Amino acid sequence: MRFPEKRKLFTIMEVARACGVSRSTLLRMEESGFLKPFRVDPETGYRYYDLSAVSAVGQYQMLQSIGLTRKEIGDVYYERIDSSDFLEMLRQRQSALEQFIKEFELRHDHSKDFEISYVTLPAETCYRVHIRGKDLEEIAMRSYLAHESCVSAGYRLLGSRPMSAEYDDPSDLVNPSVPEFRCTVLIPVLSDDRNDPNLRFFPQTEAISIVGFGDYGVMYALWQRLFAEIEARGLEPAGLPRLIALIAPYTGTHYKREDYCYECVVPIRERKE
Repeated sequence: MRFPEKRKLFTIMEVARACGVSRSTLLRMEESGFLKPFRVDPETGYRYYDLSAVSAVGQYQMLQSIGLTRKEIGDVYYERIDSSDFLEMLRQRQSALEQFIKEFELRHDHSKDFEISYVTLPAETCYRVHIRGKDLEEIAMRSYLAHESCVSAGYRLLGSRPMSAEYDDPSDLVNPSVPEFRCTVLIPVLSDDRNDPNLRFFPQTEAISIVGFGDYGVMYALWQRLFAEIEARGLEPAGLPRLIALIAPYTGTHYKREDYCYECVVPIRERKE
């Protein structure tokens, strides 16, 4: 494109007004290296911007609206990224957002039925604690204590991922009268130490999932329906079933028991449509 020989320059306040941002926001963009004035008056220090700067701010706002951080915005805009890695990161965020939307709908529209779908469980490192309990209420209490012990031990939590529990015997999950539940509480943490005996690394895994809400008792119905679906689809489990606590006592004391939200997942060897 051929630009006009004489460009019109705008003051910082004109740019701020046109873009609907504050002067300080534009200065922060400049400090981060994203925005550059076309000219700075050496005597007054006044900044002047051309139309490309106005457009750059618009691009910043667009990338910000899809959830990118300040650094990510600069890297994307100035093409300082590996496109394949960036696309994979976006897909993971999209998957997390879709999961949250599904969970949020179930929590706030109790007329919606349980939903079964294929999911990709992300790779993660978890602090693990083996626990036992006579019922799901006791398992929840002991899970709370496991969470406490993780924090007390100084691990940095990966707050963007929920706690979960891996059950040793899948048959326990459909039998309310089982005398004792045995499971491993898994708390996602930020750590690369593969030699830490308290940690376990989970690779990215394909799984089949069902999401539902309600008090602890609803989990029996969730597992029964999921196991029946696995059999009907001819799927082969590739690991132990895992209960992901999307909304549970640890996520906030203000939640009512009937609004607890769970995702029951079973890793699978091959997805069959």
